[in-house]
Amino acid sequence: MPDSGIMLELCELLKINVNELLSGEKIMADFYDRRAEENLLAMKREIEEKNRQMLRSEYLVVIPAVLAGIVLVFVAAFAPMPAWLRGALIVFAAATIDTVAFIAVGIEQKAGYYACQSCGHRYVPTYWRTNLAPHAGRTRYMKCPVCGKRTWQKKVLTKED
Repeated sequence: MPDSGIMLELCELLKINVNELLSGEKIMADFYDRRAEENLLAMKREIEEKNRQMLRSEYLVVIPAVLAGIVLVFVAAFAPMPAWLRGALIVFAAATIDTVAFIAVGIEQKAGYYACQSCGHRYVPTYWRTNLAPHAGRTRYMKCPVCGKRTWQKKVLTKED
């Protein structure tokens, strides 16, 4: 699959349309609408799967880092060592957990959309808006850019239902 940024140029050079590029064959006029719909559905499924994979990768980043941070704190708390080393381990553990939390929020923000519970609008908020919003799991309390209401907005994978 060519990069979406070069698809139009590529189609122009090959003197074909985007649907023919996506399907890998010349499309007869009779089948054009059906083929276009199939290609759009395939692209929608691909985007949804990529979003799902990104959200899974969030766990692969967060869980080991948090466990490592907790282990470092326990080592600092219970192992005999100088006070400066104990403090350094705790600061390092906290910095590790904070850094991974920022990365995880970035992954969550980019994968999929947030759906306003009031008007149903689905959108991608800015990183800082996502990061600073109160949350429970992947549901965040944010202001909808369309209706302006603050609601608990759930993470969804697609732009449409």
